[in-house]
Amino acid sequence: GSSRNEDGIKEFSLPPALKGMIYFAIAAGTVGAFSLILGGKGLGRRRVGDNGYWGPVSSSVDWCEENYLWSHYVAELWNTLTSLLVSLAGVVSFVQFSQHDGEMRFKLLAVSLVAIGIGSVIFHATLVPWGQALDEVPMLWLGMIAAYGVIEGKTPSPRYGPWLPVVLTLWAIFVSLCNVYLEGGLQIAVFHISFAFSELFFIGGSIKLHNSSPDSKIRELFVVALALYVTAILSWVVDNVMCGMMQNLPFGVPNPQLHAWLWHGGVGYASYCLMMAHFLERQRLLGKATCSLKWSGPLIVPIHKSSMNKRD
Repeated sequence: GSSRNEDGIKEFSLPPALKGMIYFAIAAGTVGAFSLILGGKGLGRRRVGDNGYWGPVSSSVDWCEENYLWSHYVAELWNTLTSLLVSLAGVVSFVQFSQHDGEMRFKLLAVSLVAIGIGSVIFHATLVPWGQALDEVPMLWLGMIAAYGVIEGKTPSPRYGPWLPVVLTLWAIFVSLCNVYLEGGLQIAVFHISFAFSELFFIGGSIKLHNSSPDSKIRELFVVALALYVTAILSWVVDNVMCGMMQNLPFGVPNPQLHAWLWHGGVGYASYCLMMAHFLERQRLLGKATCSLKWSGPLIVPIHKSSMNKRD
């Protein structure tokens, strides 16, 4: 649906079903995070697995995949392999931002996504504290960069000068140090609270951009990205809270590895779609050549004004 604001500018709204999914995902994600903070193992009887090359699990979180089931050297094989999908999304994003005159903020987002994927590979392969830090610290920095993009995304030039990036950088350093040196439930709490706030801020900024964008294709991209992101969050929650049930499905059905395929794969692709939507809307605001988008399989291809004029 659409309406006009007090300035007479046409505004749009998300489909009601997607709004409901977002609210439900936020509530479910909160439950899942508190379950981890309190050390809960979820519903049902959970199989942890054996010890392997990296020794007993010493990270503050152990996921639903059985440890060292496939290899003596890799703690969680499926979670390790699918983490590469996150890095792939970052690489593709960086290439496209570079090809279409993207600002540094978008390139830093893409680099952060690559770093998250690499850190996630190390974390899931080892399940040790230093591996966990390599996964989670880049996530905190990505959140700060995304927050900067939302705050400074409404005008062509920065509204808050150099102070905003300085404050966000100092906060990122602080929470990164807390994430590295704290242990147990306190470490989990600091990480999830900090990352959740930046996540909600970015989702809120995405909804506002969707509502104000005059381009129907960009609005559709926001809807696809947010739906994927919500699905990924819900899969993360189910994998944590219902782990024992996922490991003991009827008729011998194997664990579907929701954290691996729907969280890593889903959040990687959703992040790519969200970043591209923000990028395209930012290009429109700056009056650059990019005008809209088209799909080429799973890839989002920016369309330039000159190309559209030629078709006309």
